[in-house]
Amino acid sequence: MFMMLLGLAAHAAPAAAAECPPNPNLRFRVPESVSKQAAAKLCVIYAQSEARPPMPPLKTLEDFDRMNAAVEADALPPSQKFADAMGVRSVRETIGGVSVLRIIPPNAQRGRPPIVYIHGGGYIVLSALSMQVLPSLLGKALGREVVSIDYTLAPRGNVNTISDQVIAVWRALMAAGNDPRGMGLFGDSAGGNMAAAYTLKMRDQGIPLPGALYLLSPGADLTMSGDTIATIGPYDPMLEARDFKLYLDAYAAGTDVRNPYISPLFGDYTKAFPPTLIQAGTRELLLSEAVRQYQAIRAGGHEAILDLYEGMPHVFPALLANTPESDTAISRAADFFKKHLRN
Repeated sequence: MFMMLLGLAAHAAPAAAAECPPNPNLRFRVPESVSKQAAAKLCVIYAQSEARPPMPPLKTLEDFDRMNAAVEADALPPSQKFADAMGVRSVRETIGGVSVLRIIPPNAQRGRPPIVYIHGGGYIVLSALSMQVLPSLLGKALGREVVSIDYTLAPRGNVNTISDQVIAVWRALMAAGNDPRGMGLFGDSAGGNMAAAYTLKMRDQGIPLPGALYLLSPGADLTMSGDTIATIGPYDPMLEARDFKLYLDAYAAGTDVRNPYISPLFGDYTKAFPPTLIQAGTRELLLSEAVRQYQAIRAGGHEAILDLYEGMPHVFPALLANTPESDTAISRAADFFKKHLRN
């Protein structure tokens, strides 16, 4: 929940020293193996992470609403500032009865199908407006408009209502004349989970699938049984495994979390599935999810690429925008879409 809030703050933060002063008491050590540009940002972010407050008690809908309002108020200004600095134009619209944000980079090529984005935030916080960094970066790298879906956050929404919203947008974009093979689907964190899971749901409903998927730091197994939950979890500066049950209960709404539309790792990949790029860092507790999702897709006979980055935390291309690591990841994601999308 706090990950993108911290990351967006880092974009607006003053430049830090190229190297972190040694401090043996810090749990979230910045590794020497990352670029100096990334280290400068991580110094600021990790210092904030050390002082991160515990998750507040969330028992009622109003509790969730208040927390999201507070997170949104902090995250929105730097998100909009970043988009403005890139020359990106953001336009609110309704597509298929669902609120979306059209993110239009200055180099967007007219007539080309958009790519569709499902934002992260643990299913319970943030919005299309407060999550403009990643779609702005990728949209500009591709020269394409991004349609960012402003789905109903849990617990007001759940896996059933949110997946229906995403699929409604997808159907409406096709009805408007966009070739699905020319549209990519991508998401980060919870959004990466949803992009994979809802592709399975679209396939099972006989809906034409995206031309390609890009999953950034995705959750794939919401039973939380992956090895790195335990091995990397204590050293992940962005996510706390102890908070996950709260997110998942709100999102699953009583549905078995082994359902493939919640945990795409358990999907049937012997059937059709798009080419998929999965990116993650070696400093995130969801690393196992990325590895296992990659293996599941490959085992089904489909194309998948697992692209890992040394010392990088959760959703690092947005968290550390304009660093060598972020630039490389975004460039590879853009190249992947260019290779696989029609038009």
